[in-house]
Amino acid sequence: MTLLIRISLVLMLSTTTLGVFASQADEDKATIEEIIIAIENGWESGQGRPFYEHYLDHKGARYIESGGQNTGLSDLVENHVEPEKEVLKRLTIDILDMDITIDDDMAWAITTVNVSGEVRKTGSTFDKKGYQTYLFKRTSNGWKVIHSHSSTRDKKPHKHH
Repeated sequence: MTLLIRISLVLMLSTTTLGVFASQADEDKATIEEIIIAIENGWESGQGRPFYEHYLDHKGARYIESGGQNTGLSDLVENHVEPEKEVLKRLTIDILDMDITIDDDMAWAITTVNVSGEVRKTGSTFDKKGYQTYLFKRTSNGWKVIHSHSSTRDKKPHKHH
């Protein structure tokens, strides 16, 4: 009988522990989703605050945007995010889905995005679809983006038969 009680206790503790891990992973994924949404909103509004809050400004940091590259966080914000607000009359980023993977203190997310907008000076518009990849590191200040890469291209028109 004692053996049965011990086995029951071990099973109960194991299940409880797995529940804690599952909820931590769910919590981490929810946090990363919120960070990605805040960053995309920063792009749309031309505001650097979400980038300074959620990116880890580290030596050698490089951020890739459809063939262009920014070296360091201030370069990304001051020479890309903020100036786009002046160049673009409208920028809309729709996140279609997020695939987030967590491995201890590292995580990565791949999002499918639609990016559309209008150029202020010419009135020309664009409508693109593509992917955004984020690499995250868990720090003492929470999850931080350590690298991002975005690639979009014009949507292919539907062929009419």
